[in-house]
Amino acid sequence: MKFIDITHRKRTKITLTKPDTYVLFFYNFSGKLTIEIMHKNINVHILGLYFGHNTDHFSLKTIQRHISPNSKSNLLIRGIFFDRARFEYEGLIKIEKQAQKSRAYQKVQGLTFSPQCSIETKPYLEILANDVFCTHGATTGQLPDDQIHYLKTRGIKTSRAKKLLTQGFINDIFNTIEEFGLINRIDKYQSLILNNLKNVTY
Repeated sequence: MKFIDITHRKRTKITLTKPDTYVLFFYNFSGKLTIEIMHKNINVHILGLYFGHNTDHFSLKTIQRHISPNSKSNLLIRGIFFDRARFEYEGLIKIEKQAQKSRAYQKVQGLTFSPQCSIETKPYLEILANDVFCTHGATTGQLPDDQIHYLKTRGIKTSRAKKLLTQGFINDIFNTIEEFGLINRIDKYQSLILNNLKNVTY
């Protein structure tokens, strides 16, 4: 198992050449990220978190390129955005002809807390092999009213309910990393996000 923190890199190309499980993590990263899978039996998880407020502007482009067969890539990005924050994402999954039996996933999910927030996602697939499984999707919206209502029926105030649901949305990323036994590698980001959430108005 290998962990790679790419948060502070502006332009990144990562070439994976040895069979293993890789966990790539970034927080509020803007730039281009290319992952090239050059060997079979490589399993790579790409996990990203965003917290945007005021006039923050994030722009991200990712490429998951499968060159060898029998490999897996799984990208999951979650973001929460306040005020006039902007997030632009363009993601490509590319499966080369020889990369049969590859599996590639791409999911981007954003929560907005202001009508002035802007989230734009552009997912793409380029598949040259015929025995693969690929999915991509993006969702953007507000916290579900029914979940807020449920917590309110349990005596929790609206602002507190929204905070709890937002933390749960973010914690899914942390829980995934914890399952890999790597939570200590991102302690500083977890503390940073929780502190940021304390200072916003829902």
